[in-house]
Amino acid sequence: MSIFAAALITISTAFAGIDNPEAAATGMAIMKQGAMIKVFYKGTKTSDVKVAIYSEGNKLVFSETIRKVDGFVRPYNFSSLAEGEYSIVLTDENGRQVERVSYSLGKVEKLANVMHIAGGEQNKYMLTVSNKGKDAITVKIYDEKGSLVYNQTEQVDGDYARIYNLEKYSGALSFEVSDSHGITKLISL
Repeated sequence: MSIFAAALITISTAFAGIDNPEAAATGMAIMKQGAMIKVFYKGTKTSDVKVAIYSEGNKLVFSETIRKVDGFVRPYNFSSLAEGEYSIVLTDENGRQVERVSYSLGKVEKLANVMHIAGGEQNKYMLTVSNKGKDAITVKIYDEKGSLVYNQTEQVDGDYARIYNLEKYSGALSFEVSDSHGITKLISL
């Protein structure tokens, strides 16, 4: 953290083009990790720092004042916000700094797997779904023509596994697994 802060101060002083390095020695950096945005701040002395986050229409979505600090690392969770462009504004006794952040949701899939059960009867498949806690899992199975041959919703607590006997159907099959949050995975065999 000390090395990061020293580099941040040097960079902010060099790019600021200000003759007084003490006045320009505050710095901010942003690091994105999925929906989590980390703000790194380093100032020259202890002071109050205001952090404000604005959406594209310059609408304030979050604000806080961090009191009596000369540096901090603060995570901000954007998961409940809409996709788009945001501005993170830091204001301290040396002025105001603005960083722009582009936030978009990543593609999330349900962890599910279908495997053919060897031996015995033809067209027996085991579906496994990784799940934490209680949820409603909907399983839909389609034949090779795209016709729905199975549709069932089950309340589960934890991981889910079930064997399906599909000997009536020949050809390619597709399993569609959805949870109550709308996360869906399609598995074609």
